[in-house]
Amino acid sequence: MNKVITIVLAAGAGKRLGGPKALLAWPAATKGGAERPLAIAHAEARLAAESARVLVVVRSSVFHALLAHVRPGIDLVSWTAPDDLGPAGSLAVAAPRIGDADAVIVTPVDVPPASAVTVARLLARLDAGASGASAPAAAPPLAVRPRHNGRGGHPVVLRAEALQRYLEADPPPLRDHLRALGERCVDEEVDDPGVLHDLNVPVDVIRVLGGPPHFLA
Repeated sequence: MNKVITIVLAAGAGKRLGGPKALLAWPAATKGGAERPLAIAHAEARLAAESARVLVVVRSSVFHALLAHVRPGIDLVSWTAPDDLGPAGSLAVAAPRIGDADAVIVTPVDVPPASAVTVARLLARLDAGASGASAPAAAPPLAVRPRHNGRGGHPVVLRAEALQRYLEADPPPLRDHLRALGERCVDEEVDDPGVLHDLNVPVDVIRVLGGPPHFLA
């Protein structure tokens, strides 16, 4: 893929977690560094690996708290739509802003940042074709989902054209959209249990980080 961008869906209120997931304190990327908000940790991980730009969709209530952590390549997108639109609404806000990207990584904020190795494997599958590189005549997939031990996870990678539906009225949840893509949405088994983690309630954070969640203002 020539140009890859990432969309981080970080507009959830985090009621079950105890605070905005976008502001969940996440360990520093390097030893001795400072904690940073989870939304920024996602963006930094992707910029350090394969992404040219990261769109972070957040609520207006946390927008200013994240501004201090923004650096070149990270674009904050403020979203004020009703909660019932959920992540589909966040994708609809971000989709018109992907520019000339060839591929888009879509990740909810409430998972640990994906490893560069895992994302590279997903992108390679997206580029290789539905039946792998040995069958170049096969229609290439429009989306690739990671699986580990037979269970689906995140992030999902999509060709830019697969987000066209989010430029239209009444966009569906991403899960339903991927199902509608049929055989052009494929699964890729990865040796990475991290793709299965969800950070929805405090005990989830304790399992991953070893301590209770706290949030950065």
